[in-house]
This record gives sequence, C-alpha cells and structure tokens, in this order.
Amino acid sequence: MLVAAGLTLNIISALMTNFFIDDVTRQANELVQQQQNNDKLITLIWQQVETVDRKKEYVLELILTSKYQEKPIPTEIKDQVINEINYWLDQEVKELSIDGIPTLITLLNKAQDDRREKINQLYLDNLQLIEEHADKMKSVSQLRNLALFLQIIGLALVLARDLNWHEHRLEER
Repeated sequence: MLVAAGLTLNIISALMTNFFIDDVTRQANELVQQQQNNDKLITLIWQQVETVDRKKEYVLELILTSKYQEKPIPTEIKDQVINEINYWLDQEVKELSIDGIPTLITLLNKAQDDRREKINQLYLDNLQLIEEHADKMKSVSQLRNLALFLQIIGLALVLARDLNWHEHRLEER
C-alpha cells in the first residue's frame, strides 16, 4: 500500500512537471518574446522620430537658403522633398514656403509626438509584461517546489516499505 501511494505521488509530480510547469514556462517565454518584440519596435519608432527631426531641419534649411539666395527651390527638388515629407504626415503638404513653415513644423511635430506616444505605450506594455512574467516565474517556482515535495514524500513511502521489509527480516532471524 505504501509503495502504491509513493508511486502515485511520483506520478502526480511527473504530470505536474509535464503539464503545468512546462505550460506556465512556455507562457512566461512568450511574455519575454513579446517584450523583446516591443523593445525592437521602440527602437524602430525612435529612429522614425529622429528621421522626422532630420527632415524638419532639412526642409527649414532648404526654404531659408532659397529665401536668402532669392531663388526658388527647383521644382524637381521641391517635389521630391514634398513626397518625402508627406510620407511621414497624416495631412498632405502641397507647397514649401516661408509662410507655410509654421503649419509644416506643427504637422511634423505632431508626427513626432504620435510616435513618442506609441513608444510610451509600448514601454508601459513592457512594464506590464515584466510584472506578468514575474508572476509566472513565481508560479513555476511554487509548482516545482510542490512537485519536488511530492517526489520526496513518494520516495519516502517507497523506502519506508523497503525499510519495513528489512526490519521484518531482521526480526525473523
């Protein structure tokens, strides 16, 4: 009877390890993967913020140079710059001029702010993922401790029978 109880506890421990602990560990690994993906996305979005900043500087230089030299921006260059700027904006810009600078800067700043807000949200998501991961790892630790306890008790029950049998044989002699 002791052997059967001991073996049962060892089987329960093995099943816990196989089903529960492995599943929770897999979930924890998925959380880490999501966090890493968010980190990569944060880096890419931050590069976009810097790119928009460089575009803003370039457009200002182009417009101011054109004004100070009292020459219009060549049409091919102007069209290319407008296409590049419009890629980053929600609203289309049709002309580059001194009078349009405040509106253009406002639109570019909004594009940067939107991306910064996305970065902030991803960062907050990562904080939540870190917390969830810590909870999962705590659960894994508790389950492993329980599985180990069940294995030890199961082994003790199996050994108790052997020790009992060994003592019984010594008494017979």
